[in-house]
Amino acid sequence: MLAASPATLSVTSPYEYWYRHFLENRDGPHTLPWHDIYRLSAVERRLVAGPIQQFQLGEWARGRGLVRRASSDSVFTTDSRFLPALELFIAEEQGHSIILGRFLDREGMPRLRSHWLDRIFRRLRKLAGLEVCATVLVTAEVLAIPFYQALRDATRSPLLRSICMRILCDEAAHLHYQALTLGIIRRPLCERARLVRTRFHSMLFHCTSILLWQQHYRLFHAAGWDFGRFWKEARAQFVRLQVRIHHVSQHVGSTDPLEELMLD
Repeated sequence: MLAASPATLSVTSPYEYWYRHFLENRDGPHTLPWHDIYRLSAVERRLVAGPIQQFQLGEWARGRGLVRRASSDSVFTTDSRFLPALELFIAEEQGHSIILGRFLDREGMPRLRSHWLDRIFRRLRKLAGLEVCATVLVTAEVLAIPFYQALRDATRSPLLRSICMRILCDEAAHLHYQALTLGIIRRPLCERARLVRTRFHSMLFHCTSILLWQQHYRLFHAAGWDFGRFWKEARAQFVRLQVRIHHVSQHVGSTDPLEELMLD
């Protein structure tokens, strides 16, 4: 989905590519094996119920606050594709919640109405401006990569494995999309101000990583992950994200998403 011809990417707005990407992803065929007869064993249910319930809740957000902040941000008011792409991005995240919710319903596992960690993240987003809001969101997406990798391998369910692969593919693209936004926001800043943002983001990442491991270490262990492997994967994703953000912030006028893809 991320591959495209140079002619397609020759556009004024850097978000034209992402608008088309999210639109094609929304309308494209997404076949998941809902017909598969495999059901989780009692052991598997105890293992994955809580993690899936928590992430199903966390993936759902109306995004009204994010859209409101974005629509009033002077950096993006002149970009006609920014808000449409953002709305499609939010819808794609909601789609993950819908899929996970359907899986919970299929397995007879209840959905969560609230969770203390989700409330903290939502509070942070409500109190913050666009940059901090985007930083909080992308931190969760960085850690979603190792989480869904472990969830994929923790059971023998073909359906759950397919769901995880689908979400992993989307989340990998989201990191590039979010890096573009954060990089553009930081372009007018001096190097010292950018460094402060990076250090704040690093602190948030480290704290959230520890929380995620403490919450779901049993799931990771079932998938064959120890803390060292979890930390290595999560840290690698975070470092790649920071490289992308820095690249965008340094390249004024760059609108080619392929430049960022080459950083990997």
